[in-house]
Amino acid sequence: MRITRQSIHRALRVIAYGGPKRLCDNATWARTHPEAWTKVIDREVPNRRPAVKFGTIDADFESMLPAAFPEMGLVTLAHGRIIGPHGWLVSADGSLLHENSWYGAEYPTKPWKIAYGKRRAVKGTCLSLASDFAIGNYGHFILDCLGRAALFLKAGRSFGEIDHVYIPRPPSPTTEAFLRAIGVPLEKCIWAEESCIAADTVIGTTFPGTRRNYPRWLIDFFRSLAGTDAKRAHRRIYVPRTGPRQVRNEAELRAALDRFGFETYDFRKVDDEAAYFAEAEIVVGAHGAGMTNLIFCQPGTWVLELLPSDHVWPYFYTIADSAGAAYHYIVGNSLGSRPKGTFGPSPFDFVVDPAVFESALETICSDVPGARSTMRLEQS
Repeated sequence: MRITRQSIHRALRVIAYGGPKRLCDNATWARTHPEAWTKVIDREVPNRRPAVKFGTIDADFESMLPAAFPEMGLVTLAHGRIIGPHGWLVSADGSLLHENSWYGAEYPTKPWKIAYGKRRAVKGTCLSLASDFAIGNYGHFILDCLGRAALFLKAGRSFGEIDHVYIPRPPSPTTEAFLRAIGVPLEKCIWAEESCIAADTVIGTTFPGTRRNYPRWLIDFFRSLAGTDAKRAHRRIYVPRTGPRQVRNEAELRAALDRFGFETYDFRKVDDEAAYFAEAEIVVGAHGAGMTNLIFCQPGTWVLELLPSDHVWPYFYTIADSAGAAYHYIVGNSLGSRPKGTFGPSPFDFVVDPAVFESALETICSDVPGARSTMRLEQS
């Protein structure tokens, strides 16, 4: 076993604060604590449209996705705990309800490797909306944290019943506005950090989907919240990426984008992102947080995602499909690659073949009007 500074620090925290004793799946929890489980969404087998590929590299999304969404709901923990910024839920007897994390049934570690943080006791009922990777991340905050709020509300519950809400600090004005729109009282919020919350009663939710995979009910929730259904779809939007995994040869793609009338999305200049993306006729974008806004697109929108070969994941395929969009993709070659099975995001930029890109735009832009009306009829 390799000893690292991180493992030593974790061992010291276990000694100081303790940690969970076992893992517990939701089926076991519901069977052994029926009074503490509220089913909200039945198990569902999605009927997804196949993604359309341009270029030669296959994304193979189907192999990454489970056959069904599991039953979703709320768990109630008397004298429960919430571990750190990820919002992991632990019962009074030390059971870690691991399936409610982003990892779901594929939770990657053993209970004895997890440490509680410094204990912070709060009186009354604390609802946890915290989720893995959501601190400072627009996409995970919107989908995973506010998605948990959607489950709570769909259960017929009210924030008026709750004394505290444990959640990451909203990473942008847009996310704070949605938090307010959902009805979360900011004065009740405890911002997620490394400490461990211990409350008289903890209420948590299942993950609102499965990792990298989002259901239609969640998209419907955001659309109804934003009130964007009546918008006229006319924009052709290009969503660039900043930070790692940029399209390195983006300048070469600009001529095609200009030719087909695309405007470049800049979140700093858009006051109402929901309304802006609800007006999208076509969205073209590099894989990244900006593509989260597909949740606001209307059925019939056409989507072309640009994916780096070292970072191919189905997040935005599932969002687009659940939104009723026609999803297409191009996988471009990353400028480096990690060993197979490496966890976490790729650090490498990538290159998109300009000829393949222009051909994809030509096809999509020529097909959009007729295809949209057809898709809307199918969904009515």
